[in-house]
Amino acid sequence: MSDMSTKLRMLAAAASIATMVTCSAYAQSFDTSGVKVDQALADRLPAKIKSAGVLTIGSDTAYAPWEFLSETDGQTPVGIDVDIADAIGKKLGVKIDFQTSAFDAILPALGTKFDLGISALSITKERMKAVNFVSYTQSGNLWAVKAGNPTNFDPANLCGTKIAIMSGTSHEKEVVEESQKCTSSGKKEIELIPFKVQTEALTRVAAGGADATFSGPATIGYAAKNSNGQLETMEATPAMAQIGNNGIAVAKSDEKLTELIADTINSLINDGTYKAILDTWGIGSAIVDKAVVNPQVND
Repeated sequence: MSDMSTKLRMLAAAASIATMVTCSAYAQSFDTSGVKVDQALADRLPAKIKSAGVLTIGSDTAYAPWEFLSETDGQTPVGIDVDIADAIGKKLGVKIDFQTSAFDAILPALGTKFDLGISALSITKERMKAVNFVSYTQSGNLWAVKAGNPTNFDPANLCGTKIAIMSGTSHEKEVVEESQKCTSSGKKEIELIPFKVQTEALTRVAAGGADATFSGPATIGYAAKNSNGQLETMEATPAMAQIGNNGIAVAKSDEKLTELIADTINSLINDGTYKAILDTWGIGSAIVDKAVVNPQVND
């Protein structure tokens, strides 16, 4: 097949996946208008944020269903994290400025450009050296392959496979570690094809340009469900399917804001808003009982 034919197939797959995911997801956003201000929490806002009346949030907005841009204008962020951020804003009596950022640029910009990072960020020991986290959902891992699994991809035998992956993620780190195990045992390394956004990795797989991609179950499951039969999911092996926490990131130096965000999430848990948001998006399995500052993690 010619390079041009391959590119055309990839473009068609990209348009199809992007259109179906955005169209179906946009309609189910949670209505946060009923969330009331908690004045005791609002009074604890840092003076700078209180004065501006705005919480500025950095997010990679190409990671449906967590955060992505609506099909109506290609600019308005929607998704699980957007709804959670809006609910936080309502509780604290401030507006939310949800800004698109490269994924790996979110954490370095906390405390300067962004007040919070809300982007389905996995909490890791390495990341906690640089920022504070407030746990707010739990997540595992899942594979996506082209429908019918034409390359016979086997999650238990990754050596020598070609994996599309989103750069800077914990999923990339896990696959790199698996590749190192391959080479140390004399087997062929895993070929990683990095992308800045997860939709591009999914598109590459749907077009047949990679054996699989690896990400969280909400993202992979949602993409497969809305891919018009172009993608299917595969369970990860137990070693790569371990449950972890996603966290809202706050500048390491801002302990007061970190504690305030934890208390705000717990207020949303207690009044039922939190569960209603996650249930609206069909990811009740990601619910946590309590938001915790810098929880213990395994890696």
